[in-house]
Amino acid sequence: MDAANATLVERRDLTGDIASLFVEPDGSAAPIAPGQYATLGILEGDREIRRPYSMATPHAVDGAWEFHVRRVPGGALTERLWDVPLGGRLRLGMPKGRFTPDPTERRSHLFVATGTGIAPFVAMIRDDVAAGRSRPIVVVHGVAHADELGFSGLLASLAARRGSWFRYVPTVSRPADPRSAGWTGETGRAETLIGERWELLGLDPRRTVAYLCGNPGMVGAASGALVQHGLSVADVHTESYWLERTATPAA
Repeated sequence: MDAANATLVERRDLTGDIASLFVEPDGSAAPIAPGQYATLGILEGDREIRRPYSMATPHAVDGAWEFHVRRVPGGALTERLWDVPLGGRLRLGMPKGRFTPDPTERRSHLFVATGTGIAPFVAMIRDDVAAGRSRPIVVVHGVAHADELGFSGLLASLAARRGSWFRYVPTVSRPADPRSAGWTGETGRAETLIGERWELLGLDPRRTVAYLCGNPGMVGAASGALVQHGLSVADVHTESYWLERTATPAA
């Protein structure tokens, strides 16, 4: 019996190894809380290979869920995902996870991401825009190469339109690489920027809640830096992304 319950309806490539995959579930889409993840799976005979990925949408858009995924060389699932054609069948799990913001929170929100860890924050931001919320948001997105800045057009556009309530601070750790040619923005790792250039963000730690998502090194270092800057431990929310070869959340 075919256990697939969803279809790959669109794919947008950012680089050779990063893409947004739009997956349409059979029947009615389950409700999503911004920041949640769901598993994607591929069936090989009677074996299912699956991994969890955060969604970049706060709800189904035209019936599809958007996943922002990095292909891991030698990875059990993503190498196969890259071979799935449009119209290909997948196994889609139910939305899960508590990495979700409080919609009634009025304090400034600091979102810090590395790589594809930007996805849950895009869902949160899209939800705020759709709901008409105007709480202050600062987004720090760290990548190795400038061409890996997923959703940069959306985030830069919001920063230009929304004025002081929305700031977008992308940073590139390998600015000399040819893939970063022409980059004139911030350089260095996201956690270094948080730790050493806090004043750049213009945030009052007493009125800020932070969400961190990405590689464990960044999450750990940035969490410590934020507490040193005066944020309460209870106001620093984290989700680590690991390589898909491990059994932990989204890669």
